[in-house]
Amino acid sequence: MKEQPLLILDFGAHNNQQVAKISREANVYCEVKPYNTSLEIIKKMNPKAFIFIGEEESTEPDAAEKKTGLENLGIPVLELGNQKEPEQVRTFIFDRCGFSGNWTTQAFIDDMVEQIRAQVGVKKVLCALSGGVDSSVAAALVHRAVGDQLTCVFVNHGLMRKDEPEQVEEIFGKQFNMKLVTIDAADRFLDKLAGVDDPEKKRKIIGEEFIRVFEEESRRLGKMDFLVQGTIYPDIIESVSNKGVVKSHHNVGGLPEDIDFELLEPLKLLFKDEVREVGEALGIPHEQVWRQPFPGPGLGVRVVGEITREKLNYVRKSDAILREEIKNAGLEKSIWQYFTVCPGCKSVGVKNGKRTYEQAIVLRAILSSDAMTADVAELPYSLLTTIATRIVAEVEGVNRVMYDVTPKPPSTIEWE
Repeated sequence: MKEQPLLILDFGAHNNQQVAKISREANVYCEVKPYNTSLEIIKKMNPKAFIFIGEEESTEPDAAEKKTGLENLGIPVLELGNQKEPEQVRTFIFDRCGFSGNWTTQAFIDDMVEQIRAQVGVKKVLCALSGGVDSSVAAALVHRAVGDQLTCVFVNHGLMRKDEPEQVEEIFGKQFNMKLVTIDAADRFLDKLAGVDDPEKKRKIIGEEFIRVFEEESRRLGKMDFLVQGTIYPDIIESVSNKGVVKSHHNVGGLPEDIDFELLEPLKLLFKDEVREVGEALGIPHEQVWRQPFPGPGLGVRVVGEITREKLNYVRKSDAILREEIKNAGLEKSIWQYFTVCPGCKSVGVKNGKRTYEQAIVLRAILSSDAMTADVAELPYSLLTTIATRIVAEVEGVNRVMYDVTPKPPSTIEWE
């Protein structure tokens, strides 16, 4: 970034990313860091101004000392409570600090292309392409910078939604004309996950196995020096904070220490809506950029407990029905994310006059802009009835459908 950044220090705030969004919507680049970030790191960032956000009387024992030390640096400081104050923030960054407001989507693209070219040089790059929004935009951005030095690898880990492997090959192999290698590793991943029911262990297994597959493919293709990942800012904020880890993201906390690549993460400081804006500016089709988010571990975080092919089948088929009915109702653009979950529990039911003891399926539909917070979508009851009726009729082995009405927080968007 050409201009010195605004640094937002979190002293125990709730939804601290909202202040960051106020700044970025005003075209001022900022970053959010825990209050206990070392002074050495802060000085290296060379901030133009600070915003302290958190409780008025922080319970952290060294918070007051840290504030005093930073204030003594002679850099402008704005201190807020937990509430977002748009006008107060904008007045501070423009009138008091003199930010130029020139951090635009195109400025980000130009700057990142320059950084990628400088970092990569003439070396080769491998992209972990999942087909989701984040990895798609990351691939397009790196391709803009280094062209045929990039090879995209799509790993079908057996945890994809219905028809997604075919869609990935059509869009990136044919429409984008990128170098694309497709690997069918479903059996390999599912064998590794057999018997594992802890969600953190599952994420780490999936993350490590991805790296191992890429390393093997790299050796087959010839030495690859860089690995592109679609890490975005919420991944980092949730994986690393002074309050502890919310959950490990497969591309942040789930990576093995001995990877054979240098990581290239061009989107790691962007929120989801910013990633979409970059994608459209790069010419990625609107439908692809605005598709609903899909986690890196795929359906692995939508099967609670041990992952089996049978449970994946329940989720894959029920999810396809949910997506079809949401589209039929004309709600696909108004709901940020919707999917089904197999909670791994059975219940008694009746089908064709006979007692059944079969799986339950949970529907999840939420409204959000950045995945940091989420509200529940109020789906029409008639739509919920249609979806439930179809699922129990068309997905063999399922006899009950429920709707998750819990916002984030206290829940997370995904179940694992």
